[in-house]
Amino acid sequence: MAFTLWFMGLPASGKSTLAKRVENVLREDGIEVENLDGDELRKNLHPDLGFNREDRMTNNRRTAFICRLLNRNGIATIVAMITPFRESQQQVREIIEPEGKVVLVYVKCPAEVCAERDPKGLYERAREGKIENFTGVNHPFQEPIDPDIIVDTERDSPDECVEEIVDQLESMGVLEARLLEDYRFDITHEEETAIIDRLRDRGYIE
Repeated sequence: MAFTLWFMGLPASGKSTLAKRVENVLREDGIEVENLDGDELRKNLHPDLGFNREDRMTNNRRTAFICRLLNRNGIATIVAMITPFRESQQQVREIIEPEGKVVLVYVKCPAEVCAERDPKGLYERAREGKIENFTGVNHPFQEPIDPDIIVDTERDSPDECVEEIVDQLESMGVLEARLLEDYRFDITHEEETAIIDRLRDRGYIE
């Protein structure tokens, strides 16, 4: 069964960064995947929607339906979208899961840290009253009650977060377990000597 990884969290929490890195891991593993960036979806598919509660929920429902269609055709999907309401988080599961496994990934980070990272200065503009309905300032974000995976981007680096996500996906059976590239067997000196002796006795080495 195909699956959808749905990254949710505050603006500038690191959702898109992690989604892209996980996408790269999946592609390296030979998995066919589509990364549906929330900003691009709004611009190209949902330009009629604003940022009030109703429009945000509609945006989430439409995106979940796209994921359902892709999963139905065997294509894994990744979504990076704020998804601020618990009702929407539940609807994501209800819409997609008849066709694909849903994994909700909560990218946790305090609003003040997100504001410090914000490359576009949107938090500052929202605090100045120049942007309405901005999540984390003048619009609510409801922390998910039962996400499948939680990563803390204030505490952990992007690489550490990606490793945690992939490890969890393997534990859940969504991904097959990978062999670690740096995995090695340590043998004792006695074992090494015994192996060499056996090979020499059989004429493989001199």
